[in-house]
Amino acid sequence: MDLIRRGKAETTTELAHAMGLARSTVSERIEALQRLDLLVPAGETTPSRGRPAGRFSFNAKAGVTLAAQVGMSGTMVAITDLAGEVEWHDQVQHDIGAGPEALYDLLLKQFNNGLRDLGRETSAVLGIGVGLPGDIEIASAPARAAGSAGSWDEQALRDRLSETFGALAIVDRDVNLMAIGEHRSSWPDAKVFMCLKVGTVIACGLVIDDQVIRGASGMLGEVGHTKLAGADLPCACGSRGCLNTVAGGPALAAHLSEMGLDAHSARDVSNLANNGNIPAGQAVRVAGQRIGEVVASAINLLNPDVITVWGYLVDSGDQFLAGLQESVYKTALPSSAQAAIITRARLGDDVGLRGAALTVIERALEPEKIDLLVDAVSA
Repeated sequence: MDLIRRGKAETTTELAHAMGLARSTVSERIEALQRLDLLVPAGETTPSRGRPAGRFSFNAKAGVTLAAQVGMSGTMVAITDLAGEVEWHDQVQHDIGAGPEALYDLLLKQFNNGLRDLGRETSAVLGIGVGLPGDIEIASAPARAAGSAGSWDEQALRDRLSETFGALAIVDRDVNLMAIGEHRSSWPDAKVFMCLKVGTVIACGLVIDDQVIRGASGMLGEVGHTKLAGADLPCACGSRGCLNTVAGGPALAAHLSEMGLDAHSARDVSNLANNGNIPAGQAVRVAGQRIGEVVASAINLLNPDVITVWGYLVDSGDQFLAGLQESVYKTALPSSAQAAIITRARLGDDVGLRGAALTVIERALEPEKIDLLVDAVSA
């Protein structure tokens, strides 16, 4: 089934050749996968001679995934098919400072609403994927209710969602899921791929040879906590002079607010820049330059094929990317900088949701797991 899902083979003969197995063995497995509703007939080949061969395709409608991208003040939720295509989508305002219990209740309500709207039963859920902000972001959120500042135990949230829906559950950092979503959907051939989030904070996800790289303690990609020369403002991490304090959304909003503009968040900064406000546009360009200084070091270290950028700041016209590219091309090793494609994330707002869904699908449909299912229906 993995070969069929990836478009590497579609007939019994092609599968037998690719796997070095007898056609009879492959036929038995195909029959079992059809009983599981994971494979469906897809017509016949049109050979130049001989009898046409039956083709098979993966049945993306055999189930659904539940996906969520949790932000500091809002959460996007979706239900996708087994190809990661969004079938239902909603966005709700939710303060992460309300705590993990409130988030679980919100996800449960939204997922059940989506399943009801689609006419799907809980038994159709293949898995659940949830992207959370980084640990430093969550820890810095003010508690909004008694007990809401309790420990954010990702394992507990994962286990509870898995038990509730009777399916695999994955909880990961949002930038990791964004990187997977953008890589799998738009840049599958990139060997070293970075997905940069630029909004309230700056962070990135990294995919190397198709695998998300998380670091020894899961903190890889916290580029927003890189210290900048000449910066000294306090940061949520407890240090001073971090990139977030200079180029993050709240820092830009505070700067514009001091100038008398109505700006309180990264979204406000983006809206002002998009509406032609000159100080806002200049602030966004300078933020791109400062972030570019840090990205240049990452380019020298990792030599990426592609860097995609997602978030409110990159949505504020061309100023941000212009500033980012200016610093990269001035600071990074020229051969490495010129080899890297730097562009907007193609999936837009759905990038984290698609990444959550695709991560779940890849885990749930690993060949070893499918093998167990096939053995069960074949017994």
